Amino acid sequence: MLFAVSDNRAMDRLRGIEVFVRVVEDGSVTAAAASLQTAKSSVSDAVRALEERLGVRLLERTTRHIRPTGAGRLFYARARRVLDEAQAARDEVRLFQSAPSGRLRAAVPEAFGERFILPGLPSFLAAFPAVTVELLAAARHVRLVEEEFDVAIRMVAAPAPTLVARRIGAQRIILVASPSYLSQYGMPEQPSDLLRHHCVGTAPPLPWHDGWRIGEETTVVTPRVVVNTGEALRAAAITGMGIAPSPEWIVGDALAAGLLTRVLADFATAVSGIYAVYPTNRLLTPVVRAFVDHLVRDLRARGVTA
Repeated sequence: MLFAVSDNRAMDRLRGIEVFVRVVEDGSVTAAAASLQTAKSSVSDAVRALEERLGVRLLERTTRHIRPTGAGRLFYARARRVLDEAQAARDEVRLFQSAPSGRLRAAVPEAFGERFILPGLPSFLAAFPAVTVELLAAARHVRLVEEEFDVAIRMVAAPAPTLVARRIGAQRIILVASPSYLSQYGMPEQPSDLLRHHCVGTAPPLPWHDGWRIGEETTVVTPRVVVNTGEALRAAAITGMGIAPSPEWIVGDALAAGLLTRVLADFATAVSGIYAVYPTNRLLTPVVRAFVDHLVRDLRARGVTA
C-alpha cells in the first residue's frame, strides 16, 4: 500500500486518490479492498470523501458495476500520474541512500571522450570499486531508452525537452587554419573574406554545417572538403586544406603547439553547452549521479568550464 492511514490531512487526501485509482483499475470496491488489504467500507468512505472534497461525482455505481463518470475519467488520468510520480520519488530517494554500484552505460562524442573523459576515468573507478563502465563513442545522438544508455553527453545549444539535462561544460566554435595555408593565401580580416578562401565544411553531427555564424553575420561558404568528425576536421586543418570551424577543445593542443592559428579571433563566435542527459522516465541512480558529479569536477580541472 503506497500511503498508510494517517492523521495528516495531506496524506489522507493522497490516500483517497490512491483508493479511487485502485477502484477504477480493479473495477469494483471489493477488488480494490483486497488489493489495498483494507475493508470495503474504508474504500467506499475514502472515495465518498474525495467526491465531497472535489464537489463532483467520480464514479457511477450500480448493483453490478462501478465505472468512472466523465469527470472521473479526467481525474483518473491526472491521479494516475500523481501516484506514479510519488512512487518514482520514493524509489529515487531509496536509491540515493545506497552506494553507487553496478554497470554504467554512457554514450559520449568520440573525440571528447578520448580527450576529456577517459583520462579522468581511473580516479572515478578508484573511488567506486563496485562500478563498471561501458563508455561508448557515438557520433550520432543515440536513443537513450531504446539502446539502454544510462546517460549521454550532448553538445547542443539546448537539450531536447524530453530529457533531463545537467550542464557540465561549454564549447566555443573558433576558426583555425595551418600557418602554411595562411602564408600562401593570407589572413582574412572580415567574415566576408572567407568567400575567397578554401574552407573545410562540416556535416552533422558537427555544428556549423548550415552556415558559419561569426559576429553578427552568418556566412555560407562552399567548402572544398566536408567532414563529419572532430578528429577529421582537426586533421584537415593541420594539413593545410583550408580554414575550418572547430570546437576549441578539439584544436586547443594544436594551437598551443603552433600547428594551427586562430582566424578572425576578434569576432565573436557561438558558444554552446556540454550536457549530461538522461531520459525523464528513468531514475537518476546513485551511479549516474556520482558519474556526472565526477565529470563536473574533472572537466573544470581540465579547463572545460560550464
